Amino acid sequence: MSIEMTGGEIVRERGTVVTFRQKCEACGFVYDWNKTTIVPAFGSRNVRAFTCPECGNLQEVSARHFRAD
Repeated sequence: MSIEMTGGEIVRERGTVVTFRQKCEACGFVYDWNKTTIVPAFGSRNVRAFTCPECGNLQEVSARHFRAD
């Protein structure tokens, strides 16, 4: 089982628990101090959206489990 994420960079993955940092998909900015831990469902889970301080992009954050096979 793997985790796919948009708008975030995975820092740690322990089973179904994921710790990540918010990442802007437009300019690549990553919050180096802001970490969030979630337990995504087997479907898709939307996480709190954020506005990038570098380019002003409103970035949606979502995570989902998927089978790599």
